[in-house]
Amino acid sequence: MNRHLVAAALGRLTQEHRDVLRECCCRGSSVAQAAHALGLAPCTVQSRTYYALRALRLAIEELGGVE
Repeated sequence: MNRHLVAAALGRLTQEHRDVLRECCCRGSSVAQAAHALGLAPCTVQSRTYYALRALRLAIEELGGVE
């Protein structure tokens, strides 16, 4: 996968999903750290991360990035 495809797919996500992915995946924060940084409950971070990754995969598929 290339950088442009991922950037385009991320652009299709909600701001809340992008925020949680940035904290957990890009910055490597734990759920507790991400919850603190985002002002959310840890269970909300877990849930948003799950749904954000699902949405990201769907967006990548829609853009033709996964066969």
